[in-house]
Amino acid sequence: MTTPPLGDDPHLPQRLRAQGFIRDGEERIARRWFGSLTRFLDQVRGPVLRDGGVDPRRVSDHTGFWTEQVDTEIVPEVRGVLSDAWRRVSAAGDPPTDPYVSRYLNEVGNRMSNTPDEVYALIVREVERGITEGLALERVRDEIQTILTSSGTPYWKNRAMTVARTETMGAVNAGIFRGAQLEAEARGDVAPFKQWLATEDNRTRPTHRAADQQRTLLSEPFVVGGARLLFPGDPRGPAGEVINCRCSMLPVVLGEVLDWTSRQRARDAT
Repeated sequence: MTTPPLGDDPHLPQRLRAQGFIRDGEERIARRWFGSLTRFLDQVRGPVLRDGGVDPRRVSDHTGFWTEQVDTEIVPEVRGVLSDAWRRVSAAGDPPTDPYVSRYLNEVGNRMSNTPDEVYALIVREVERGITEGLALERVRDEIQTILTSSGTPYWKNRAMTVARTETMGAVNAGIFRGAQLEAEARGDVAPFKQWLATEDNRTRPTHRAADQQRTLLSEPFVVGGARLLFPGDPRGPAGEVINCRCSMLPVVLGEVLDWTSRQRARDAT
């Protein structure tokens, strides 16, 4: 598919407004995730480095603390992003009590549950490197101290942005999808459609650029790079088509494209 010049792009206003909405969601989720990670690492650092040694097993002692952070800090922010997107599409339904939203947020929590395993693996890798290279224990401890300090390495800030971008896109488009479902039911539209909207810049992966303006029934998946995605950022899709996705979708009901990017929320999210 040939990308039209920006001046000829009929969806340019929607793309730009979507990017602004998505950036706001990313910033909100990144702040929550990074703050939660900081508190988790503060809990872990002392026990792992206690008594002058290194004990990676102590990470698992604080798994419950991380789960609490996910449930009380991160998931509610994701819920807020999803609800904001939903309310730009439809006033029907209630995001906080909707079973679809409950299932989606439960999956968000499950996806984030492996962060303690990630921290453990980073520590073990550093210990193994120290053994292989014959490094002094003090040097290994210093490196692990850096790993266990959220601001000590760019790794965690980059990780926060990857998580935030991926979860924001999933939440935004899940909210639009669910809102469009209920809007179609309320309007009696028996064959609602949806349309894929790519971000038009050189960072967009070729498969997503090729999917731009693809239209399908709301209940049917988009076909993107051979993958079947219910919406952009669909967390059940393959990582290569989901992680860092920046695309969005436009609902189409009764022949009308619902430009969620310019609509005021039909009802304040609760």
